[in-house]
Amino acid sequence: MDLIIRGYRESDFPGVSVLERENSSGDCKPEVFIRQAGVLFAGTFLVAEHEGRVVGYAIGALVQHRPATGWIVRLVVAGRHRRRGCGGRLIDAVTGILRESGAEEVYLSVAPTNRAARALYERQGFGEVAFCPAYFGDGADRCILRKDLAGQEGLTVQDREG
Repeated sequence: MDLIIRGYRESDFPGVSVLERENSSGDCKPEVFIRQAGVLFAGTFLVAEHEGRVVGYAIGALVQHRPATGWIVRLVVAGRHRRRGCGGRLIDAVTGILRESGAEEVYLSVAPTNRAARALYERQGFGEVAFCPAYFGDGADRCILRKDLAGQEGLTVQDREG
């Protein structure tokens, strides 16, 4: 699959908002999150583009007072593009940027019942370090996964775009 991983642009707002709406529950306003993320995480907000359309995105961040620690705040891939390498490419790219920015470890949270995502993260080198009941409120348990970045080589910009 021809896939380009690149930085988020203002023109991506409609496509990313659709993906976020499709993958969010409840009464949340994904457009607010996307607008703010575009500003707050400008260097670590990546999109996956296929045939001119946004088919996925990832947002990473360094922990403010622990810059050797990063988080993947969000990873979303359109349903029909899952299990085709898009998620793995986004993870590689965002962890590469976090590593280049000084992160030695990266964390993410995942629903314990999301077996497909957990399998993807495990293939990418993440391992569970904690289980947090009601992490996002009642009924929203999460597993916290961690990946060690120390000593790993980062991706080049060309790797991210090709």
